[in-house]
Amino acid sequence: MNRSRPALLFDRMLGRLCRTMRLLGYDAELNREGESGRFFLNAETLSRVAVTRSRGLRDRPGARPIVIESEEIMDQIVELFSKLGRKPDFAPFTRCLECNELLTKEPPESVLGEVPSYIIKNFDEFHRCPACRRVFWRGSHFEAMVRKIEEIEQILSD
Repeated sequence: MNRSRPALLFDRMLGRLCRTMRLLGYDAELNREGESGRFFLNAETLSRVAVTRSRGLRDRPGARPIVIESEEIMDQIVELFSKLGRKPDFAPFTRCLECNELLTKEPPESVLGEVPSYIIKNFDEFHRCPACRRVFWRGSHFEAMVRKIEEIEQILSD
């Protein structure tokens, strides 16, 4: 585990924040569907910091969860880093946005037949999730994600 990037477990109410943290390179898991009653046990078992919106759970025994009060995503990010008490340490585009696995770099020939042929012709850098097998490249969505990361960096540096 990277000491500056703690492993996080988010409750189901914070799915968007979880996905954003993956975009930033953090090991961020969403608590499994149907296991809300096991949320803190799951966090403890997996050695993850519990992040929740549930205010009533902050005084329970055991490791203190991070309780997010904010409703807007950018405010949630600021609040999370403030409560983590650590400087942000981003490693964008290194984790699968869907299943959190670290991505592996793939040569174009290894993704033939998995992405449209025009993508192979126009891009030469590909990454794959070893778990769900999704293939990623710097397509039209990439610049929007870069702008989002830059916005987050700006907000956190203020």
